[in-house]
Amino acid sequence: MSAKKLLILIAAVFVLQIIILIVFGGFSPDAEKEGEVWADLGFVKFMKYEMGLSNFQDVEKWDLDGTPGGFLALNKDTAIMMIIVDTLIILFAFLATRSLKEVPGKLQSAFELLTDLFQGLVVQTLGEEGKRHLPMIGSLFIFLWISNIFGTIPFGVEPTRDLNVTVGHMLVIIFIVHFESIRVKGIKSYLKSYLDPFFIMAPLNVIGELAKGVSLAFRLFGNILGGAIIVMVISYLMKYTLLQVGLNLFFSIFVGTIQAFVFTMLSMTYIAVATAE
Repeated sequence: MSAKKLLILIAAVFVLQIIILIVFGGFSPDAEKEGEVWADLGFVKFMKYEMGLSNFQDVEKWDLDGTPGGFLALNKDTAIMMIIVDTLIILFAFLATRSLKEVPGKLQSAFELLTDLFQGLVVQTLGEEGKRHLPMIGSLFIFLWISNIFGTIPFGVEPTRDLNVTVGHMLVIIFIVHFESIRVKGIKSYLKSYLDPFFIMAPLNVIGELAKGVSLAFRLFGNILGGAIIVMVISYLMKYTLLQVGLNLFFSIFVGTIQAFVFTMLSMTYIAVATAE
């Protein structure tokens, strides 16, 4: 996509968000009123006058086990957004690969550029054998990137704003890190690494491994949630001027892209360190 087309797309999103603010009372004197249902489509409700600071803990949930707020309760917004993100990824992947050509079209070219980019990063970080991780690394970045920029879409909620999502991704990455370490080094060398340089360092080495996972999950969660809170606070203080639209675009597109890339690069780095002889 050329710079001109990208600017046009950003401008279109900017104008669309302004229209949404006007329609849903963002510029009215009643903007701080408690939300009221504007339209109810069954599984999705559109609220009016809900432009102020929201309670991130007060979310509607699906109780799969029938127990309100139980272990199997799912954040409704997060679940819907994740389904939409997964559907978009599958759809674009299908459209890009259904008729591959020697002279690729725009969509195929975009996927080929993305594949070449991450193939180079994977080989540079993990070596030639690391190509086996390319599908996982590429899919991880695409999912996180699309999830992070969902805040630019009216009524969109970033799934990565939910700690459960980032912790889930972290657990998968940590499992792969330790699985690869055992596969490459063997179980004895893997366990022995926790005793280096002295056996009394074992507790600290275990804590260090736990800290890797915690920092990986909380870094992404904190940046995405922090951006959303900043936008809401500024919009509240500035009485819902256009500033919140610009901030929303900045945090969703710029910060969201950076954080998706950082999470992906750290994942590759952890795998590389764990498998180093």
